Amino acid sequence: MEKILNNEYVDKEFEEACKKTDKIREDGLRNVFKHFDRIHDKLFIFNNILIAGFFGLSKIDNQISVKLIIIPILNLCFLIFIEYEMMEVSRFDATINEQFFENYKFNKERISRITLFSLLSILSTLIVSLTFLYFLFQ
Repeated sequence: MEKILNNEYVDKEFEEACKKTDKIREDGLRNVFKHFDRIHDKLFIFNNILIAGFFGLSKIDNQISVKLIIIPILNLCFLIFIEYEMMEVSRFDATINEQFFENYKFNKERISRITLFSLLSILSTLIVSLTFLYFLFQ
């Protein structure tokens, strides 16, 4: 009889531990998107400063074409695309009970793609910044 009680106790403890781990995992996923969102906000702001900087450079130095403004604008479009993808993941999460099982795999792939795109957005913003500095000190 005591073994049965111990097994029930262990099973109950295991079940509670699994619930806690699931909650930690869910909170972790939410935090990842929150941090991505904060990074993207900073990239948006900095990219807008770069747009103004490229525009200013073209007005100060006649040798620098105003057409260079396309570089940070393309980067801005890329950042907007990433935000759209993140919104779609959140939309999927909001309707998770109504989703078909096949959609879970697609959503997981989308999250992986967003992670890669986020890294690329940091790199592309760095490249735009270096381009701006090149034309600034040319």
